[in-house]
Amino acid sequence: MDTRRRSFLAVIVLTLVGTMALFAGQQRPSRLPPPITQIPDASTPDGSSENVPTPRRDPRELLKENQKNLRRDADHLLQLAQELKDEADKTPQTDVLSLSLVHKAEEVEKLAKQIKSLARAD
Repeated sequence: MDTRRRSFLAVIVLTLVGTMALFAGQQRPSRLPPPITQIPDASTPDGSSENVPTPRRDPRELLKENQKNLRRDADHLLQLAQELKDEADKTPQTDVLSLSLVHKAEEVEKLAKQIKSLARAD
């Protein structure tokens, strides 16, 4: 059981290190979202729509917001992983892991996948 616990914790630590390395090397330009097209308004009497240009968001602002979200999520992931490690250290040497430990590990995995998808969206 001791080797399984060590393997589990090693996987969590490697996930954290990989995630942090991903954020450290993230300096590539992102793809811009597709432009928003305006649908003609049927409420005008002649059926034509006014050509009101839609304001485009500044790509730098999008990158800053995305980077802020990634850092926030990475900090949260680090906190969850630390809580998971503390709880694993408190768990006695038995053949069964506590249910809260399993739930915490699932939460860490879910957040790591969310961060991965945010990082790929760049």
